Amino acid sequence: MSEQDQASGLRKWASLQRQQQQAEGSVDVAAAEHVPEETGPLLAPMLAAVEEPATMAPPKPKIPLIVVGLPGSGAPQVSKVKARLGQWSMLGRSWAGDPDDWDIRIAMAETSDLAQLRDQYSRWALWISSDADTFAGMFGTLRQLHERGGPRRLLALHEPHLPRQGLLDNLRQAADYYLNMELLVLAR
Repeated sequence: MSEQDQASGLRKWASLQRQQQQAEGSVDVAAAEHVPEETGPLLAPMLAAVEEPATMAPPKPKIPLIVVGLPGSGAPQVSKVKARLGQWSMLGRSWAGDPDDWDIRIAMAETSDLAQLRDQYSRWALWISSDADTFAGMFGTLRQLHERGGPRRLLALHEPHLPRQGLLDNLRQAADYYLNMELLVLAR
C-alpha cells in the first residue's frame, strides 16, 4: 500500500469517527479535523492497528478442586490449600502447576449435597494435617463422605515432609479396606 493510499484511508477513518461523535453529540472538532495529508513510516503501524483490531486470548479456565477435611470454608482456608499446592509445585510436582490455576472450593463432609457435587466435579482432595489426632478426624471425614455419596477417589493433600509410612499409609489402607475409597498418596 502506498503512502498516498495510507493517508486516504486514515482520512476516511477520521471522518467516520467524527460523524459517529457528532451523532453522539460530543466532538472535539479541532482534534478530529487534524489529519495529516502525508504519512511516513511512523504512521504505517498505527494504520495497521486501526485496520485490524487486536485479539485477546480468553483467560485460561481454572481447574476446580474440591477440598474436604478443613476446619472452615473461608478465604484463609483457600490460602492454605494454595500454599500447599505451591509447596508441591516448588518441589517439582508438575501436576500442582501454578496455585492460581486452581479454583479451590471447600466442602464440608456433612453437607447434604455431596452426591451432586461428586457428579459435578472430578477432582477432590482430603486435607491432612499432621497433628496427633489426625487419623481419627480424617477417617471420620472419609466415613462421612462414604455415607453421603461423596467421591470414591481423593488426593491426599498433606505437608510435603510428612512421611508416607505411618499416618498416610494407615489412612490409605483404612479408606481402601473399610470404605472402598482410594486415597492417592503421591510419592516424593
